[in-house]
Amino acid sequence: MHYRFIAATILCYFLALSASAQQLFTVKGIIFKKNTPITISQGVVSNLTRKNIATTMSDDLGDFHILAEMGDTLLFKKADYAAQTMVVQSHVDLSVYLQPIIHLNEVNIKDVSKTQEMKDVLDDYKKKDQYYTLKPSAWSIANSPLTGLYELFGKGPAEAKKFRQYSIDEQERMEVSKRYTKKLILQVTNMPENEVKDFMLAFTPSYADIQTWNDYDIINYIKRSYEYFQNNKNSLKIQKLY
Repeated sequence: MHYRFIAATILCYFLALSASAQQLFTVKGIIFKKNTPITISQGVVSNLTRKNIATTMSDDLGDFHILAEMGDTLLFKKADYAAQTMVVQSHVDLSVYLQPIIHLNEVNIKDVSKTQEMKDVLDDYKKKDQYYTLKPSAWSIANSPLTGLYELFGKGPAEAKKFRQYSIDEQERMEVSKRYTKKLILQVTNMPENEVKDFMLAFTPSYADIQTWNDYDIINYIKRSYEYFQNNKNSLKIQKLY
């Protein structure tokens, strides 16, 4: 009797394991870029419900497969895309759509150094020409007439004022270029790279616009502008020639 009991227990154990193994099945599917037919390779697929199941990756065609049971939660990840989770509810192949992340407000080290260079030039003008500011005050003219007149009409101050206006224009251009970038335009429109330069020259927003627009305003502006650009490409090229 004792041996029979042990044998029955072992048999039940293996039957339970077998039943559990039968519940697992291979989930298959394809990972796409959202709102496009473009497939995503090397997307990471994990079973959040069962940590013991190995993480897999999609192949060059976007195909993936992973072990799971009904009700398991799968996680799909890829650099520069928002992560997506899906619950396994059937044996039907899955179609997974990942939303690209649009990166804004890029930091441009070159722009930072250029800003410092322009500031240094303005400081040098002030030191070299020995006047207080680029806009003389009434006090400086009244109390030091020669200095005041020089600040208004001297060659050095005239050059400094021109450079000051240039520096203001350049600062505004750099602020626009931080948010209105080639990378953003390509992400929003998928236009050929050889057209980006012409598009940016024709449709660069003003500094005043950039100051009031949020990220979605910029994206909508790019979409509207690109639609016009596609319909009027030839006429824009003629205008550029003239």
